[in-house]
Amino acid sequence: MSQEIKLDLRGKSCEEFILEISKILVAMKPGDILNIVADQDRVLCTHQLLRNARNYLYKGDVVGDHAEITIRRLR
Repeated sequence: MSQEIKLDLRGKSCEEFILEISKILVAMKPGDILNIVADQDRVLCTHQLLRNARNYLYKGDVVGDHAEITIRRLR
């Protein structure tokens, strides 16, 4: 059964952001979804972290003063 995790990481630096989501990504199982609310420039941090990770599909949307990032574990 897939699990959905929600995080609010507004105000974190890119390094702190990557550290926080890395801990969760390692523990995710196929089908799990991670929803993140973060500062707008964290979409780029997410891309840097996951650009070569074929096990994850991610989408980032800028909404007003923040970004909503969704990461799904594929396999």
